Amino acid sequence: MPIWRKGKRKKAEEIERLARSLEDSEARTRWEAAEALGKVADPKAGLALVKALSDEHPFVRWKAGEALANLGAKRALDVLLEALESDDPLRRASAADALGQLGDERAIDPLCQALASGGEWVRWSVVEALGKVGDRRAVPYLTQALGDEVAWVRRGAAEALGKIGDTQAASSLARRLNDESVLVRRSAARALGLATESGAIPALRQALGDGDAQVRWHAAWALGQVGDEQDLSLLEQLLNNDEGETFHKPVREAAQRSIDRIKRRHRPRLGRR
Repeated sequence: MPIWRKGKRKKAEEIERLARSLEDSEARTRWEAAEALGKVADPKAGLALVKALSDEHPFVRWKAGEALANLGAKRALDVLLEALESDDPLRRASAADALGQLGDERAIDPLCQALASGGEWVRWSVVEALGKVGDRRAVPYLTQALGDEVAWVRRGAAEALGKIGDTQAASSLARRLNDESVLVRRSAARALGLATESGAIPALRQALGDGDAQVRWHAAWALGQVGDEQDLSLLEQLLNNDEGETFHKPVREAAQRSIDRIKRRHRPRLGRR
């Protein structure tokens, strides 16, 4: 038998062995098999890995998605898009995660459709994937997701919009600074700073008085990105009012950095202030 045929047969046997390991009762064995199949990078491994996207263990699902992303852009995209239309919510969510890792812009439309029709786990995975892909076509869908009933989805949408950095969602993000979830408020403040949208300044000023120190930190940092000389007095107040040596020290440091940044940006008008 020619050497190349022996090598091909050996590779096929290895894929078959690893595929069987994906059925093992031990989660560790399953995720190690998924990881190994990703290194094989053979399209024949795709079917076994897609099945593993529905595994009961989240790390196995994550490793299977990561392995599928290693199959190569075209092969992985086709397999993952098919999995994204599955009736199994776990498989759909895992496929969305993997599509985010793949980062292929051709997945934008299918991901946006999944955001409108999926359960909360699917929606959460989709908003994170859209943020990783970073295409502005997703902005209207992510903006709508800021009003999702699930706080983790709202937070993920805010994070994704911050990564994309489009100013279209600024007003919607500003409204999230009053969200009942502190995690959403933190992410919204950060996203507004990343989007550098001056229209969000009034909402960020108000967020300087938020009861959560991390929200105040993000708001102070964001004002350093988008604020002007009118914000100096508010940030200076934060230096004096945010008391405490441990938990609140980062807030004061963020306020000072933002003061310095605004002064540098508006130096001609501020003179030696």
